[in-house]
Amino acid sequence: MIDKLDLNKLRVFREVVQEGSFTKAAQNLKQPKSRISRTISSLEKELGVQLIIRTTRQIQLTQVGQDMYQRLGPILRELENTVDTVMNDSNDVSGSIKITVPEDIGMELFSKFCREFTQIYPKVQIGLHASNSIVDLVKQSIDVAVRINFGKSKDSTMIQKSVGQVETIMVMTPENFKKYSPTKLEDIEKIPYISYDSFEGKNPFMKLTRKNETRTLKLKPVFSTNNFFIIRSMVLDGAGMAHIPSFLVRDHLLSGQLVQVFKDWKHPGNSLQILIPHQKKMHIKIRKFIDFITPKLMQYF
Repeated sequence: MIDKLDLNKLRVFREVVQEGSFTKAAQNLKQPKSRISRTISSLEKELGVQLIIRTTRQIQLTQVGQDMYQRLGPILRELENTVDTVMNDSNDVSGSIKITVPEDIGMELFSKFCREFTQIYPKVQIGLHASNSIVDLVKQSIDVAVRINFGKSKDSTMIQKSVGQVETIMVMTPENFKKYSPTKLEDIEKIPYISYDSFEGKNPFMKLTRKNETRTLKLKPVFSTNNFFIIRSMVLDGAGMAHIPSFLVRDHLLSGQLVQVFKDWKHPGNSLQILIPHQKKMHIKIRKFIDFITPKLMQYF
């Protein structure tokens, strides 16, 4: 059976699932939508199972389809990488890569990631743009973007890959924890709070959840800034408590410089994504970089 299976059909199936649409898959593959539909039907007939449930507005994977997609992705990527290696000589990965990342992720993590990557591929030159501003990837000729998705819908012009969740946690120094001794959630409202970007002069409200329970706290900011590194520095200096992305305080928690408060209460997180402009063929240097940073980001997020 497997020797008769057309790998192109598997690639079409992967594209349909990734795009969530027969129409978008057809556009990406530059084929008529009718041909894409026939290809999927033919694949299902050959396998003897239904992979996709078709509706008027969207597609839905069957359980078999979901299992197949999860297993198929790494296999096809490995095949594509093998072909790229033969055609491009993997020992000669070279050229420039332009990357944009949020400022805190860039400063905290990407200086190390990029250095490690260029040690493996010394013929690659990396241009790293660390900023919280959203840039047009196509107009700015950006190859790879790492962005925090604040509930935005999927951009059909981009290849998007989720690599984790950016979560913020409540932290303070052990000395302040002993001083204020918070035992119930409302005690947080009495602790000096270092706020992120709250320049309006209003008391910020914070929503926290625990299982099916939701609470809203009214905090007392004693200082506000739009920079998490300044917030982290002030918290370490004992100025008060703050909500800080967990990856920025991981080492400080391990060393005991900071403690997390009310661990079972969660602040809503946001998806961290890698974005790549759609292109007919992804250059091997970009593929190598994505394969390199994905597991590293997943370790932190």
